[in-house]
Amino acid sequence: MEQAYSILHNHLTIPYWLSLLALFLFVFAVWKVVAKKKWTQSFLISLFVTYIFFILLITLIARTPADARKAELIPFWSWYEVIVNHSTSLAVEIGLNVVLFVPVGILSRLQNIGVKRVLLFSLCLSLCIEVTQYFTCRGLCEIFDDVIHNTVGACIGWVVCDRIVPLIKKRYRKALNLLERTIKKHSAKRKPM
Repeated sequence: MEQAYSILHNHLTIPYWLSLLALFLFVFAVWKVVAKKKWTQSFLISLFVTYIFFILLITLIARTPADARKAELIPFWSWYEVIVNHSTSLAVEIGLNVVLFVPVGILSRLQNIGVKRVLLFSLCLSLCIEVTQYFTCRGLCEIFDDVIHNTVGACIGWVVCDRIVPLIKKRYRKALNLLERTIKKHSAKRKPM
């Protein structure tokens, strides 16, 4: 928790935030102008690419390298620490690892990307981050725990969005139908002279 707070508040300085904004605008312009995509699609793709870069900022770029490589290769060691040793800091870190990838699932679902592809993408992205952390000495490499938590987070985001989007569309359709009926009713009452 302290590490996440430190990275977000101390290491992600204004140049990092400006680089996120610049990346978003650049990707949006490319998708809108060059690829001639719709506004919504360009916005979602730009948001997706920018969020992936944000994940890389938090997990790799903004971290200060340590003196030595650190790795934890025992599966579910963090859960053991939480359950047996009551480590609340690790419980929070597990939660943050899950939450970090929830937007990946949401943004993927909004672009109609299937859950299998989201699962594979988040697994590969997380695995690449962990391996890079090991070789660059930028954090604890947790090949199993972090990869599983991140992948679960992306799948949770996808499933939640998959359940919510149809409800929103259903409500939106009802509102449009009501508006259409109201317009027809008022135009039927006013007969032309």
